[in-house]
Amino acid sequence: MINLLLELLWPLTLMLALILSCHSLILKHCSAKITYALWALIPIALLIYLIPMPWQQVAQLPSSTIQRYLVTPSAQLSDFQTNNLLVLWLFGMLLVLGNWLFSHLRFSRQLQLTQMFDADLAIKLPPKLNAFKSDMTYSPMLLGLLPQKLIIPANFASSFTRSQQKLILEHEICHFDRNDIYWNTLALVFVALFWFHPLVWLAYFKFRQDQELSCDQIVLARKQTASRIAYSKALLVVAEYAPTTAFAQLSFKKYGDKYMMFKRIKQIKANTQATKLALVMVSAVSVTLLSGVSFAGNQTDTKAENSQHHATKNIKNEVKPTYRIEPKYPVQAAAEGIEGSVVLKFDIDRAGTVKNVEVVNGSPAYVFDKVAKTALEQWQYEPSNSYHKNNLVQLDFAMDANSARRESLIEQIKVTK
Repeated sequence: MINLLLELLWPLTLMLALILSCHSLILKHCSAKITYALWALIPIALLIYLIPMPWQQVAQLPSSTIQRYLVTPSAQLSDFQTNNLLVLWLFGMLLVLGNWLFSHLRFSRQLQLTQMFDADLAIKLPPKLNAFKSDMTYSPMLLGLLPQKLIIPANFASSFTRSQQKLILEHEICHFDRNDIYWNTLALVFVALFWFHPLVWLAYFKFRQDQELSCDQIVLARKQTASRIAYSKALLVVAEYAPTTAFAQLSFKKYGDKYMMFKRIKQIKANTQATKLALVMVSAVSVTLLSGVSFAGNQTDTKAENSQHHATKNIKNEVKPTYRIEPKYPVQAAAEGIEGSVVLKFDIDRAGTVKNVEVVNGSPAYVFDKVAKTALEQWQYEPSNSYHKNNLVQLDFAMDANSARRESLIEQIKVTK
C-alpha cells in the first residue's frame, strides 16, 4: 500500500498543482459548473496512470530472448522503513477518519429533529428526501448518507422571505439531485488516504467551495435580477451566524464564512458563462493531461523491462511477468557502491509460476546472486497452455538509473561468411 501511494504521488501532485494554480482563471472564464466538474480529473488521472491503455501495450520478447531489469537501492525501502511508514500512515488515516466520524456523531445527537411536511415548506421536496426541523442549526443542510435528511432551522421562516426560502431549498435540492453528499464522502476518504499531502487538503476545501458556487449558478440559471438580489441578501443573512460543522454535511452555510459568502455574491454578480472557445480549450488541455499521465504510467510499468532492449513486433507466444518482486539491494554492496549483474535461468509452468531458478552468471560473483534468485522465485507470469523452459533474465544492479549501461553477461557471437 505504501509503495502504491508513493507511486501515485507525482501524478497526484502534478494534477493538483495545475488545477490549483489555474483555479481562479478557470473560474473567471469557464463558470463555476465547469470548475467544479474539473475536479473529476484527479481520480480519473490516477486510475489511468495505474491501468495501461490498450493502445500503449508494448510488444514483449519471446521466452528465448533474455529480458533485463534495473535494480537500484534508491528506489527501495528496507522492511523496517516500510513498516514504520505503514504504521505512521495508518495512524494518520485513522485519526483523520475518526475525527470526522466523531464530529458527525456528536453533531447528529445534538439536533433533536422534528419531521416537517411539504405544506410547511416553500417548495415541494423530491420523493426520497424528508425534511426535519431543529433548533441546533442556523441554515438548511443535508445530513446523513442512507437516507439523506434535509435539516431546516427552527427560525427559517422568520429569517428569510418566501422567495429566499424557495431559492435556498432549491440549492439543497441541487446537492441532493447531484448526489454531492456521496462525492463528498469519497473526497473525505481520498483526503484520509493522502492526509500527509498539503495540496490534497487545499484541493478539498477548494472542491467544496466550487460545489457551493456551482449550485448557486444552477439555482440562479434563467432567474431574474430580483431573484439574484434576494439570494445574495440571504447569503448575507446567513453569514452573520456561526453554525456547527459536521462530517459529510452539505449546507447553504457550509464553507460559508464571510469571505466565502462575499465570494459567492461576487460570483453571482459576475454570472460567468462558459464560452465555446473556453470549453474547447479546457477540453483540449484535459485530454492532453490525461493522455500524458496515462502514457507516463505505462512508461513507469515498462521502462525497466524495455530499457535494455528494443521491443520486437508481431511476436506470438510471448511471456511477460504480471507480478514482480524487486530484489533487495544488498546493504553492504550499496554502502560500498558496488554495482553488478546477475543472469538467471528459470522455467514457467502453465499457471505462470516460476520454477527451477538457477544462476547462470553473476558479476561480481556471489554478490547479488541470492537476492536475485529469491526475488525471481516470487514472480508470476501470464498463464498459458505451454510450459516455458530455460527462460533467461538479467538483473542489473546499479546505484542509480543514470549509471553506465552494463553489457549483457550472455556471450553473443556474430557469425559471418
